[in-house]
Amino acid sequence: MLRLCLRRLASVVPIMAIVATLTFLLIQLVPGDPASFLLGTGATPEQVADLQATLGLDRPALVQYGDWLGGLFRGDLGVSLVSTQTVAESLSSALPVTVSVAVLSTVFTVLVGVTLGTVAAVRGGVVDRAVMWTASIGMAIPSFWLAGMLVFAFAIRLPVLPATGYVDFAASPGEWLSHLVLPMIAVGLAGVGPVAFQTRAGVIDQLSRDYVRTLAANGLSRRRIVCRHVLRNASGPVVTVASLGFVFALGGVMVIEAIFNLPGVGTLMLSSIRQHDLPVVQGAVLAFSLIIVAVNLLTDVVAATLNPRIRFS
Repeated sequence: MLRLCLRRLASVVPIMAIVATLTFLLIQLVPGDPASFLLGTGATPEQVADLQATLGLDRPALVQYGDWLGGLFRGDLGVSLVSTQTVAESLSSALPVTVSVAVLSTVFTVLVGVTLGTVAAVRGGVVDRAVMWTASIGMAIPSFWLAGMLVFAFAIRLPVLPATGYVDFAASPGEWLSHLVLPMIAVGLAGVGPVAFQTRAGVIDQLSRDYVRTLAANGLSRRRIVCRHVLRNASGPVVTVASLGFVFALGGVMVIEAIFNLPGVGTLMLSSIRQHDLPVVQGAVLAFSLIIVAVNLLTDVVAATLNPRIRFS
């Protein structure tokens, strides 16, 4: 297990270096001048040149890249051009919102998907077809359309859940959860189908194995066999699909945040792009990349725990 973790950690450095370089290069291709945008249309060329010199935007791109990369090694992501707040401070307030929705959406996806897939595999017949059709329909529903329908149903017609806003978990765990229920369902429903399909296939495969018949002959109930043995042996591919669902949930959250007025990274990035606040955009992209790399590492560890043969592959 330790060797697996070290091997995965060794690949993080080159991956993040490539991501940082590509992020900086792509940001340089963004049209428009941040100094001109900050000063407005009435600014004179001299004023624009002075602000560019103050912000360091008049230096060669290679020099800017070197300074930015050096700051990354020191844990300094830069300073916002608009709010003069450090990028780390801006992300520290926005990341918990986005990660909360993504994590809750993934938990919702796994719980519902594994349950539906297991029921479909064990019951078969009409139940199997009904579950698979339901999961397929869930995959086809756009998250933004579902978000609107959820708001209309549970915040307007039946005002049982808030439609907008966010409350910190430390302030009120109950309010925190109630504000994230609708975004969680809107983002997580699309991932239920893949998890259900993978769970169904894995459970059907495991049910045909000899050890299942041996356990049944020893008197173990079918429910115990499925819950304690079959699901564990079939969970490896499901963990991989769930981790991919988390990555897609991060992208989906950025759209959903605008609908539910959540102060997350998606809202921060859209605002920063409109204001040409490039350091914040760069920091947000790096933060997302680091989260994805960490999730992939965690997925490998969990998969290796469930299937020890992976540790030596």
